[in-house]
Amino acid sequence: MGFRKILSGAVATAMISTMLCGTAFAAEPADGSYTGEIHFLNANGTGSNSMCDPIFVHEADVELTADSAELTFYVAYPIPAFPDQGTDGTVKDVKFTVDGTEYTAESDITTKPEKEFDTTAALFGVNAGDVLPTQVLTVELPRDVLDDLEAGTVAASAYVNVVMNSTQNFFVKVTDLQAAGGSQEPGGDTQNQQNMQITADVQEVVSEPEYTVTVPESASMGTLSTEKDNVTGYSVEVDAANLNGELTISAPATGSLTNGDNTLAFANSFGSQSVTEDATDQKLNGTLTVSGEDVAKAAAGNYTGTTTFTISYAAN
Repeated sequence: MGFRKILSGAVATAMISTMLCGTAFAAEPADGSYTGEIHFLNANGTGSNSMCDPIFVHEADVELTADSAELTFYVAYPIPAFPDQGTDGTVKDVKFTVDGTEYTAESDITTKPEKEFDTTAALFGVNAGDVLPTQVLTVELPRDVLDDLEAGTVAASAYVNVVMNSTQNFFVKVTDLQAAGGSQEPGGDTQNQQNMQITADVQEVVSEPEYTVTVPESASMGTLSTEKDNVTGYSVEVDAANLNGELTISAPATGSLTNGDNTLAFANSFGSQSVTEDATDQKLNGTLTVSGEDVAKAAAGNYTGTTTFTISYAAN
């Protein structure tokens, strides 16, 4: 990427720069998917590989349409020698300039596809033959950029987020386009087959639960006895459909009946009861109890009171 110095001159690295040679595209490529050899050259115009060219995968994907050339390329992520740096991307703010117009590359640091590297760069801890996770960068360029890419004259810049921590300039060169999945020359007549993976989701249809809880409007305990405990049973009815969860009905264990300033305690055995399956006219039973001993101590009169049932639903 045209790095002119690194680590403030503290590291001296022997580099052999290689001039890139490529065969001109035999014919105007048809629309479709291609792969090509990609390199990142120094910004000084010498045509030499940038110092950090080895951290890029040298095979790029090119998607051609009538109007655009979408270029997808890959950079090691993280850099093996600096795994704690560049956690939000090895390179950032990558921009290509074509005919004075700037195009920004989109970065994907989540997918991290593994790619094979073909060049050794000891400084970065990359060895030829290594298979490393990568950051994916995609930029959509005009269709007529192909000749400039083949000539290595497309200017680009990027913030290098490892070691350099600064914006660097370079040229991008893409040569030897091959139809993805085949080896024919672009524009040739040879046919090839390519596979497309199809994925689809079918959303689970979950019906809304329907339920009815019927609590008796009243319960009469009649004339209370002083000689034994007074017990009166009752039932709460439940209808439930598409429940897919738990329906819970509960009532307090105790309460009071009143007659003016006079009170009489009662107990309610209903407690907390649950329904977890669809039901029709299901009965949940409880009893009201007033002890005979309390009745013997109570003033005569008509006693009334209420108890409150709580109804709740929780989905699975």
